Amino acid sequence: MKLEDDKPLPVKRQTRLNLRLSDLEYAQVLQKAEGFGLPLAKFVRVSLLGLPEPAKRIHDLPVIDAALLRQLVSMGNNVNQLTRYAHTVSLDPKQTLNTLALAFALQKIGDELQQLRELYSLKNVEENDLSITSTHVTADQFDSPNLSEFDEKY
Repeated sequence: MKLEDDKPLPVKRQTRLNLRLSDLEYAQVLQKAEGFGLPLAKFVRVSLLGLPEPAKRIHDLPVIDAALLRQLVSMGNNVNQLTRYAHTVSLDPKQTLNTLALAFALQKIGDELQQLRELYSLKNVEENDLSITSTHVTADQFDSPNLSEFDEKY
């Protein structure tokens, strides 16, 4: 039986194979499976059935730097504050929404995200042989909009 786009239906695996290994053997098999980036069961199935070997991963994805995560959380908070401001002002007919100032603040956040994207892109990491965990982002590197001043001005 085939699907509409002529792909065969996935095979439902119902038969179980129990295998006893020593701790050392298990560790070796697990390490090889992780090296290929495959779950243990899939790696063993591919190995036993003589299917083509999966392509080995060149590297694992890097761990996100804690400073980068803090910067992104801060920027998310800024977006939330701007959104709340826009909703509050739009509901109060006595206040006028300064859309230009709001757009400017959002543009600054967008620029910061673009800088972070470029700084932490995998291509940049690979080209410069950088480790994301060794790169530190400080608040001084980016000109974050001060939203408390934004609220006071507008």
